[in-house]
Amino acid sequence: PARASRGRARAAAAFPVGTVGETAMCCRRRLALGGVRASGRGARVAAGASSDDIEPPARDYTGQLRMPVEVEEKPVVLPAMLFPMEEVLLPGSTQVLHLYEARFLALLDEVTAKTGGLFAHLTFHPPSADEQGLRINQVASLVRVEEIIREDVGAKVVIVGESRVVMQDIVESDPYVRARFTAVPTMGAAGTLAYTPSDDEMAEVEALTEFIDGAVNDIVTLVDRLLTDADANANANGAADDGSETSDGSKITPDDLWDISGVADEVEWGHAEVGNLRRAMAWVDGPNITLDDLFDKSLPLEMDAAEWQASPASSERAEHSELQLAERLSFACLQVAPSSTEGDLRRLVSCRNVAMSTSHGLMDRLKLGQILLDEQRRALRAKVALKSAFGGGTSSGEDMDGGVGGGEGR
Repeated sequence: PARASRGRARAAAAFPVGTVGETAMCCRRRLALGGVRASGRGARVAAGASSDDIEPPARDYTGQLRMPVEVEEKPVVLPAMLFPMEEVLLPGSTQVLHLYEARFLALLDEVTAKTGGLFAHLTFHPPSADEQGLRINQVASLVRVEEIIREDVGAKVVIVGESRVVMQDIVESDPYVRARFTAVPTMGAAGTLAYTPSDDEMAEVEALTEFIDGAVNDIVTLVDRLLTDADANANANGAADDGSETSDGSKITPDDLWDISGVADEVEWGHAEVGNLRRAMAWVDGPNITLDDLFDKSLPLEMDAAEWQASPASSERAEHSELQLAERLSFACLQVAPSSTEGDLRRLVSCRNVAMSTSHGLMDRLKLGQILLDEQRRALRAKVALKSAFGGGTSSGEDMDGGVGGGEGR
């Protein structure tokens, strides 16, 4: 009985209102990607990435399990775009799409005129020789259109992941995919509808979030040191065009390194992830935007009339409980680190696919974040040390650490 209770608690903590299958078979002919093509490097380096090598181990749960109350499902039909599974977009991450095919421009018209600037970001598994259809992950990201830049050919669209949704069924696939989705329940102030964490678990959540906050601050400082030192060294060596000055001739500051304004200009005929750790951390403090918010509105809803479009989410600080902040942090911390290797990117893809799964809960995601951020921090410290030793920078212990502290396990 105790073992059974722990198993039920694990399921409840992972997905509080039951479980769902996470893949669906669809006809490949009907769901071609067409005009939305993978950005070359992201598709290459992450090909074949799997979550199997980073699957979190089973754990015992010590909180209070209760039978979940009956929850009314709130299905909403949304336009959807499909991407390879290595290009999963987590809540808190940012991507630029260059849409130029007529069907995807029609999708954009529906999103701006009817769904408040929201649509679904679906991923699919690599096809195998013995399969007759395309395996689609049923757990998808609800994304919000943040900016639209009209081009001579098509439009560039900046999107931000906001929360997770589950695809129930496909409504139509011509000229683009439209499917029925429901929201993946988010964390409440005291846990989920079916599980209340114990004091020990709350203490573990607090410790993990403190570790992640500290690691994020360290990484930001290290990146600032690494890239600004690189600019300084290039100037000292007389580089003609080192990118160390802005268009008006002023020196690049650490804030400039994290600024993504105008980054859409660099994306042509495809799409690319453009967010970063600092931007994702600002998203953590922003408002929750879920599919239930759209269900409660009178549809159709124009994008400009949606309350979540009134001001950028990253500039608005919302009230969140400790668990709600931890949940948002558990997604936002899984960002690409500067100077990542191909192995780093494959590992990040594995972490992200585990994080999207409804088979794993908050604690699993925080543990993944802890592991990944610690690896990123160690790698950046090594790069800063090498830069100090061989790139003309100072070589004091403080500089080698990027000006941040941290002992064993940091």
